[in-house]
Amino acid sequence: MAGAATPDSLSASGLIRRILLVILIASLIIGSGSLYVILRNRAIETASNDARLLLTAALAVSAYTGDEVVPTLAKLPPGEFDRQEVPFYASKAVFNRFTKLYPDHLFRSTALNPTNPDDLPTPHEVELTQMFRSDPSLKEMQGIRSGMDGTYFYLARPITVDNAACLSCHSTPANAPPGMVAQYGTSNGFGWKLHETVGIMELSVPIAAELRGTTELAAMLAAGLLVVFLITYLALTTALGSALVTPLRRLAEAADAASRSTDDHLAMPESGTRELRQLSGAITRLDLSLRKVLRDLAARPPSDPKV
Repeated sequence: MAGAATPDSLSASGLIRRILLVILIASLIIGSGSLYVILRNRAIETASNDARLLLTAALAVSAYTGDEVVPTLAKLPPGEFDRQEVPFYASKAVFNRFTKLYPDHLFRSTALNPTNPDDLPTPHEVELTQMFRSDPSLKEMQGIRSGMDGTYFYLARPITVDNAACLSCHSTPANAPPGMVAQYGTSNGFGWKLHETVGIMELSVPIAAELRGTTELAAMLAAGLLVVFLITYLALTTALGSALVTPLRRLAEAADAASRSTDDHLAMPESGTRELRQLSGAITRLDLSLRKVLRDLAARPPSDPKV
């Protein structure tokens, strides 16, 4: 392309400026990008720890209900049913009290075919349940989901029928307690099988504020780095220009003029760094030596040609 600068046509000043700009841009991208990744991972790790702690507490309540409350309630007259003897109802009831203080933390215990219609899964929960069902070795899933209610970090674990006692309520309506059938009907919550994954328990904690803070901190770092690099860029280019580039250009111009002039007293510039002053002196001595040799050759009489 006509007019485009080539490496041979770049001035020292232009080359230095290009190198500094490349360093500035690369440092800005690497610095701010690395900080954003570190802070984002830290925010996700914090949310993961919080979610795991709360979900473990909910599972502990459920296990306590199954191990100690259910055997006690089993002594009630046959056919009666109380929601308090359902382990997952207990964990939900406890967590509902927790969310009165922290309403932005969400706990869900859902099933593809639940007894209580309130436990029907959302499309997101259906997708997670199907993933657990297709891979029995999968014990936990986590991630970030965004919706109309905000951005959340979620942690989900499968609900698997590992206790045969669960089938007393969820195999067939005929085997279920009459009180349960009377309360919820015969259409929902039946047909479960032993070792089948029927749903999930999911704990969601808000993460939008943390992610927004991460972006703001990365932007602040980028702005700070930009200011520092601009100051450094201006200081370096000014210093290099006055100490190196300008004296070097003057030296080049003087050397070019000396090669074209017959003036024996053409002086070289003596400004710039010590190395440039040494180079200027060397060129001056070289010019004087060359002129002396040329004068000596011109003054020497011509010799007779050999016969």
